[in-house]
Amino acid sequence: MVERPGTGAAAFPICGPAIGQPPTLPQPFRSIALPAPLSAVHVTHRLEEDLPLRFLRALVPVLSACVPVGMCLFALQHAPLPERQPERTTHILNMVEHDGAAQTAQALSRQKGWADVQHAVASGQPDAARLVPALLPAADSRTTRTLYKTMQAALPKHPAIVLAATKQGGPVQAVCSPIGMSHAWRQQARQAVAHVHDVHLSDRAQRCLNRLDG
Repeated sequence: MVERPGTGAAAFPICGPAIGQPPTLPQPFRSIALPAPLSAVHVTHRLEEDLPLRFLRALVPVLSACVPVGMCLFALQHAPLPERQPERTTHILNMVEHDGAAQTAQALSRQKGWADVQHAVASGQPDAARLVPALLPAADSRTTRTLYKTMQAALPKHPAIVLAATKQGGPVQAVCSPIGMSHAWRQQARQAVAHVHDVHLSDRAQRCLNRLDG
């Protein structure tokens, strides 16, 4: 049996209510809750929260530029001094031979050249063994004390050069004195001097050991 399509309102269900039925009223629109408007206090608080972030963003490029500069300045301040060549020590020896120790000492004081003598001792240059005893008698008391301290510091590393530079009795007692020096320096100096086997330095080495043990 073939079904026939409905007639009337049943054939058109989307066209509204059936005939004789009351019309359906449209539903009223639902109210949508809107956020409350931002007050001046909220805006100010938001700006205060953003200020640290803005400050940090502005500070990052400055720090990026300052860090390399600071590292460069640190490297320049702590860079080792240029090494003085042994030719400088030879030149001072020539001055002593031609002009004498007194005039050479005065020239070194005017030109701040005693640092070259100190460097010769500290680096263990062989010419220091001739340079120091030649200039010590002409040096003032302050320069003499400075040279003694330099020789003390160099004794554990260059014992033969330091002992060779102490041709007089006084320098041996001063250079090998443990007064004011650390216990580690005393041990290292004693071990270094004990290994000096030069027959020309044996007497000075023994006096130095006696002073270190005293």
